[in-house]
Amino acid sequence: MQSQEQLIHLDNGHTTAHYRIRFQDCNPRYHVHLHRLMDLAQDSDDHNCGLFDSKSEDLRARGICWILLANTVSFTGELPKAEDMLIVDTWTRGTRGIRLFRENRYYRNTMDEKGYFGSASSDWIFCTLDDHKPLRPPSVIDLDKIASVSDDAVGNMAKIPRLASVLDNPDKSVVMTYQVQLGDLDTNTHLHSSHYVRLAIDAAGAYLSLDPLKEELVVDRLHIQYMNEARLYDRLLFHVIPNPEHDHLFFVEGRLAGSGDIAFLVKMEFRLDKFAAS
Repeated sequence: MQSQEQLIHLDNGHTTAHYRIRFQDCNPRYHVHLHRLMDLAQDSDDHNCGLFDSKSEDLRARGICWILLANTVSFTGELPKAEDMLIVDTWTRGTRGIRLFRENRYYRNTMDEKGYFGSASSDWIFCTLDDHKPLRPPSVIDLDKIASVSDDAVGNMAKIPRLASVLDNPDKSVVMTYQVQLGDLDTNTHLHSSHYVRLAIDAAGAYLSLDPLKEELVVDRLHIQYMNEARLYDRLLFHVIPNPEHDHLFFVEGRLAGSGDIAFLVKMEFRLDKFAAS
């Protein structure tokens, strides 16, 4: 992952990070892949967690890790292209129960109204590193310290709703299968959270028989809920369920082959931008 070209911790508890988008980060239309944007956002999130002594490397030394429960993103403008600067503004809204709330705003080249193109909200928990048993925040962090760097401002969604399966017949609607490989694993030794998003978009593209020489699948809003971890060599079965009342709304569901357990659920609003093949 490329290093930040600029990282600033602000007095209000926000952290801003600048990342130069490389051609290797981009799709055939030169826009940054959504899963790469989410990778970079998580990098900035981790640096912000240092404000309350909870960077990933610090937690792992204590036998603790972060686990992402749900993430929502929405976009109002064009995603950055190759050689653009992605600017991530990240902060925490603090804790409630066992959950910690994280917010992002995204900017392209300039951190102003003109450069603003999207936002995100996510829910996280602390877990034990070995068996991913949830931990209550007071056992991990200083609540007064996190309160001192929290901001109540909402990036995308004040309360992330629960998604439910809308799949009628799991046996007859598989559009794609995938086996988790070494290159998919994160430091918690399961499928990286951004790879679920990559695969959900792949499944949507497969369902649409998308031709990348003629069209681009543009995600306007995406909500992902993580249910059961996929580990090395697990096989995932992907289902895409269109909404009969909304032509550009898909539900994507990933299930673990064998057990049939739901690995993740995605609600995706999208559009197809068509263009003349060069």
